[in-house]
Amino acid sequence: MQLIIVLSRRVQSVSESATVSSSTRAAAMRESGKTIINFGVGEPDFTTPIEEIEFAFEKAKSGSTHYTPSAGYKELREGIAAKVNAGKHNLKMGNVLVTSTKFAINLSVMALADEGDEIIIPEPYFLSYPEICKIYGVKPVSVLSKDDFSLDIEGIESAITPKTRAIIISNPSNPTGKVYSINEMKALQKLCLERDIYFICDQIYEELVYEGQMFDIMDMDKDLSRTILISGFSKSYAMTGWRVGYMAASTELIAAINKLQQQTVTCAPSISQMAAIYALNDLKSPREMREVFRKRRDLVVSLMKEIPNIHLFVPQGAFYVFPAYDLNISSISLSNEMLENKGVLITPGSVFGDQGEKHFRLSYALSDESIKKGIELIGKFFSEQGKI
Repeated sequence: MQLIIVLSRRVQSVSESATVSSSTRAAAMRESGKTIINFGVGEPDFTTPIEEIEFAFEKAKSGSTHYTPSAGYKELREGIAAKVNAGKHNLKMGNVLVTSTKFAINLSVMALADEGDEIIIPEPYFLSYPEICKIYGVKPVSVLSKDDFSLDIEGIESAITPKTRAIIISNPSNPTGKVYSINEMKALQKLCLERDIYFICDQIYEELVYEGQMFDIMDMDKDLSRTILISGFSKSYAMTGWRVGYMAASTELIAAINKLQQQTVTCAPSISQMAAIYALNDLKSPREMREVFRKRRDLVVSLMKEIPNIHLFVPQGAFYVFPAYDLNISSISLSNEMLENKGVLITPGSVFGDQGEKHFRLSYALSDESIKKGIELIGKFFSEQGKI
């Protein structure tokens, strides 16, 4: 007899992660003996720096394997506050909550929006943003960006309704690698402050900026009265598996969000927090990783420019390129055919919003040898297709 499971509308409304599911499919193909080059991965290919590992290991051996305070270890929260302050602001431990970076997005939506409320998400967006909104019955409202992926401030403003609770972006952007200009970030934050809605800024790639300048979101909102800063250690310290990041906001909002953390995950992993404490004082590793990624970015761009029917903006940060293409094929079909026929995994652009159609995301978080071989295969695929 077939088991019938009655699922909630919440579960039925949410799509699985395209990047996770495609990586799982690629792994299965690899296990069957096929050679797969994975450009879909959203994490550094490095191992966490050995010093962070050894520090956390020693702390674990000495007993740091228990629950921590729900908002995180005091030393870590104080260190994060000091990092965000950068010598010119006045954040305190009470402005910081330690949690995994993606769960910080969940917590923000849970705390700010009720069912039927709206959150504006400029396209192309990190694919989990709208799905996280749907989990909590919140309506994601997408707004197209300009052709160069800069923010359409007027378009965002026109999308604001009485139900709008927040605007969320990633800077640098996943999937485009765009680093938003100081002027457009100022305009966006000014809009949020004037319209009394929250500005949720996901800066997980903030250490991986090659050109441009990161906007200091505390310059315009020193008390974080309508701002939530989200970041972490996953991308700049190759610590994705440790599941540790943080959010900074007003003390009142952090206290409220801490209640949600207490009743869900309780706290971030103790051993991971120890690794993060060490990482805060490790300025060398992010710098070294950034230079490796910068060289890979330049390699990818130079190789991709030689492929017919492809057009791309040079990314300024993160470790992705987001090329547009001129073939008469959907991005889903393109990614499927690329995997089946060439053994190359790319991420279809449409999963990052409607504006991503006729694009694909390529991560250069893999070796130079794999990059060269993979892009050679992508080039062969495009050469075999012909124009529209």
